[in-house]
This record gives sequence, C-alpha cells and structure tokens, in this order.
Amino acid sequence: MGSKASSKGKTATAATGIVLPADCRLGALDTLAPQLREAADGSAATLDGAAVEKVDGAAMQLLVAFRRAALAAGGSVAWAGASDVLHEAASLLGLGAELDLPAVRSA
Repeated sequence: MGSKASSKGKTATAATGIVLPADCRLGALDTLAPQLREAADGSAATLDGAAVEKVDGAAMQLLVAFRRAALAAGGSVAWAGASDVLHEAASLLGLGAELDLPAVRSA
C-alpha cells in the first residue's frame, strides 16, 4: 500500500515521539497538551509512558481525547512503553481498550 497521504496532501513521515512526564497530573498538562494537539494532525505518533509514576483523571482524559482525535484525523498512535501506574489507572477507569496500551511486561 505504499506511503500514506492525508487529505491535505502531505505524506506520512516519521512518528512524532512524545514522552509523558513522571508526574503526569493536572500541573503537567499545560506542557503536554500542546504537544498532543500538534501530534493529532493525522500523522503517526508514538507515546512513551514508561516513566509515569503519578497520573490523574485529567491526564487520562487528555490521552483519550488525543488518541480519538489522532485516529479520527487518519493518524496512528503507538506506545513505546507504559508504566504499571499508567496501566493501573487505565484499568481502574475502564480505559484499557480505549488507550490500547502495550501489554504489561513481567519482571
């Protein structure tokens, strides 16, 4: 199927990488939200949540909204990693399937 072109005529390029902060709570969203907004343009994005030690509902909502927007724009969202904390929060909130987190790796 070759390279993917969006409806705006631009061809897909390397994935945009976004590293989630260790403290991924409301206070970090002022920095994280613009990065996610820019990456939700229909291209490929890779999120790295391996270092997340703290997360709250606001951050989880932002991640869900980002993933929905990116997919709706014809893009893709992959995970480079997801911490146990991120997995636990997704599980507690029923967002495991919505976020499509990578499988938990055993130690």
